[in-house]
Amino acid sequence: MGAPEGWTRIDSEADLALRRPAPPAGLMAHATCEGKPPVRPLPILARHLRFGLRDVQDLVEAPASLDGLPGTTQDFRATLDGVPVAVRAVTLQGGGCVYDLVGVAAPDGVAALTPDFERFTAGFAVERGAP
Repeated sequence: MGAPEGWTRIDSEADLALRRPAPPAGLMAHATCEGKPPVRPLPILARHLRFGLRDVQDLVEAPASLDGLPGTTQDFRATLDGVPVAVRAVTLQGGGCVYDLVGVAAPDGVAALTPDFERFTAGFAVERGAP
């Protein structure tokens, strides 16, 4: 999964984090593969992406699939540290891991984020070992 044009990689605790200066937006990919394999349903696993956000509105969730893994998409608006944001996210589960792919922009910039988020998620692939 590479960076779409106009995006630069930034240091983050995520496995991959990208920033675009204009219009301002961010993309992030992160895998959690530690501990016991998750057993909760995907919508519950995806809920952790809303932790720390306030005033979550217009939440739309739908089933998804990427690279053969089942997932859940989320689109919503919220407030992060007093700043309004729009979030697009895909949470996937497979092989004992949970994968989060997230795009964040100002609410009026989410339309400009959407094509890059779609390219970003389309490039998702899990490396699978040989049998």
